Amino acid sequence: MTENTKITCDNCNKDLTYTGNCIDYRLKLMDEIIPPKSSTVTAMMMYPSLKDGSKHFCGIGCLKVWIHNL
Repeated sequence: MTENTKITCDNCNKDLTYTGNCIDYRLKLMDEIIPPKSSTVTAMMMYPSLKDGSKHFCGIGCLKVWIHNL
């Protein structure tokens, strides 16, 4: 079975799955857990939550708009 993944900008919905005939880039924002140094930790909440997965953006401009609209 073939599986296809489509990646779109989380701000403007532009298709970021593939590029044309030149190298291009997309930004990816994702959560990464930082391990504690000790066995005692404090429960904290992260905001904004990315619980629904990574976020993708065309560039800094779309990322800024997305952040301001939180």
